[in-house]
Amino acid sequence: MNTNFSYEIDNDNPEEKKRFIKKLFDSIVPTYDLLNHILSMGTDMLWRRNIFNHIKDVRDNMAVDLCCGTGDLSLLLHQKGAKVVSLDFSMNMLQKGIEKQALKGYPVVADASRIPFRENSFAAATIAFGIRNIPDIDIFIKDLFRVLMPGGQLAILELVRPVNKIIEKLYSFYLCNLLPFIGGIISGRKSAYRYLSGTIATFVDPQDLKALLEKFGFTDVSHYPQTFNIAAIIICRKELS
Repeated sequence: MNTNFSYEIDNDNPEEKKRFIKKLFDSIVPTYDLLNHILSMGTDMLWRRNIFNHIKDVRDNMAVDLCCGTGDLSLLLHQKGAKVVSLDFSMNMLQKGIEKQALKGYPVVADASRIPFRENSFAAATIAFGIRNIPDIDIFIKDLFRVLMPGGQLAILELVRPVNKIIEKLYSFYLCNLLPFIGGIISGRKSAYRYLSGTIATFVDPQDLKALLEKFGFTDVSHYPQTFNIAAIIICRKELS
């Protein structure tokens, strides 16, 4: 396939792109956590913790952490008292999460757009740095809405493009040059980090994502910029019936 390094919505035929993305993530597992912390200068952990400043108490509630990777956010949910399902389509990522004891609940290998649970199963759902790797985003949002309980909350953490022009230029240079270079040196997979930088540069804007969430029934969509607006936390909920 044409391994396009930009984000493109494809709700009709996403399987080939998903196979490419899964293979890519399987290949970078050994250095994935290290590079996340290096490339974000440790702020990725701060941003994950900040999610809990904006959502309701998850204690004793069922929560699903989608595109969980090696489980950093799943572990925080567990520490907050949630009963956690950690879902990812990469078995390699889940195995690494189990090895580092971050997945304390129920690891599940599955496609985030086909969540293998009944409707109204979860009081909370989270996805950190994963939504821009889901090409069939409409299907994902609809299925996520299905499995959330009425009143259930969704928290999205994602890298975005800064609004400030000076910061945007510096960040663009970092994405296009430094991120693939450093990621390639450490992981040996420069093309993987070219893909990751490309999706950050081309993923839908937070306001467009807000419109998509509202289109499929989510309400009270709030946007919380993080660290010079290079990341954003988006919180919304499934309206009470």
